[in-house]
Amino acid sequence: MRKNHKWTEEERGIVRRDYRGTFASAEVIAAHLGVTAYGVKGQVQMMGLGKRDRRSWSPKEDTQLEKLMAQYCPRRVARLMHRSINSVVIRSKRLSISRTTRNGWFTKAEVCSILGVDHKWVQKRIDLGALKARFHDEESPPGKNGGSCWHIEEKDLRDYLRRYPQDLTARNVDLIMIVDILAGINNNHQRKEVSYD
Repeated sequence: MRKNHKWTEEERGIVRRDYRGTFASAEVIAAHLGVTAYGVKGQVQMMGLGKRDRRSWSPKEDTQLEKLMAQYCPRRVARLMHRSINSVVIRSKRLSISRTTRNGWFTKAEVCSILGVDHKWVQKRIDLGALKARFHDEESPPGKNGGSCWHIEEKDLRDYLRRYPQDLTARNVDLIMIVDILAGINNNHQRKEVSYD
């Protein structure tokens, strides 16, 4: 087992995707990643997949949250404020704090966080054309995982969510963000079946 392990976004994506709310599932993930089950449980808590953070928010924390949300993704804000991601997301929503400073688009890393999946899962959908995306900088294509280099328009993510709702795993998705993206959309659309194998 590795000590003082530095978690990658891909590993967190695996935890988010595969954790089933039990210690046994944490042990399976730990064996796969070569870490301890308690390390996995720590990530579960940090990502808000475990028990809900019921601590009250102070006015000072609300001010700090507003400043941090303009600069960082919810995961980083959660770490900086020693809160769960769910707590940060819900509080920012209640305070009407914008979760992105960009105008109508997301990085691949943000889409991974919203859908509760790892970058390979999203990349497969991009490669197959199910999720439209382009390089943010056409002259400098993304590297190995390219999380922050992909440019995914909100309308294209909305279209993907409408066409492939069966792809979502309810336990892991950022439900608040998905509802925001789909707000006002007529959900009486025809589902398309697609195989990614």
